Amino acid sequence: MLAALTAAACSQTPESRQYEVHGQILRIDAEREEVLVDHDDIEGFMPGMVMPYKVQDVDLLEGKEPGDLFTATLVVEEVRAYLSTLTTTGHAPLRTAAAGPVITSVDLLENGDEVPDAALVDQQGTLMSIASLRGHRVALTFIYTRCPLPDFCPLMDQHFAALQQVITQSPDLADVQLVSVTLDPEYDTSDVLHAHATELDADPERWHFVTGDPDEVLGFAKRFGVVTEAGADSSLLHNLRTAVIDPDGRLVTAYSGNMWTLAELVADLTAAPAPAR
Repeated sequence: MLAALTAAACSQTPESRQYEVHGQILRIDAEREEVLVDHDDIEGFMPGMVMPYKVQDVDLLEGKEPGDLFTATLVVEEVRAYLSTLTTTGHAPLRTAAAGPVITSVDLLENGDEVPDAALVDQQGTLMSIASLRGHRVALTFIYTRCPLPDFCPLMDQHFAALQQVITQSPDLADVQLVSVTLDPEYDTSDVLHAHATELDADPERWHFVTGDPDEVLGFAKRFGVVTEAGADSSLLHNLRTAVIDPDGRLVTAYSGNMWTLAELVADLTAAPAPAR
């Protein structure tokens, strides 16, 4: 099964997705080929927020300046996202406050960065820090139990349930740990997560659903580029990120959105250095 999944990951090139983005330019960094924008909600992808984006071609930044209103095309590929078009539609005074949550380049972890520790509580009510997973390869994602969108949290749950089966049957992946971090820590208590984990037949020794202090949890999520906003009827607007962390606690890769496949995640975990025995 592992061989088939890994072969599929190597033989398939996932299609990219494109989204139309509207907002205001806040800062331009031509050297980094990056623009900091305050954008509106991106339907089907993420809520409005302040976030830096790479541009496909640095020439897209030519003639642009802070305050410019824009429309752009956001391309989301397997493990990267960038603007392929960036067109000025007007100019306005810089917004005094961001329309949504703020993510800056400083916030975002890069591949190879050490993942920060966080004090969390799992579905068993047991204190669990991210640092306690050192010595294991880790697949980590973000969900919340009341999520109503089938292509968001429920899909992440389905992928991780399938991943649990794969690593259970694969001696070479026996060290792998799965972590699902709630984005709704005030509602998703340990008891709520326990019921959710039970529905998914999650092995508590292998698959951890974690919650904690909201500032701690959401601050941790932000390092992966995940932010939330309150929506209607107890829903949350949020984006998706799924990460692979090596046994030394360093980020191997992180997928944006729901585009990744089980085969790709298995391939990334397999390629990550296994812990020393």
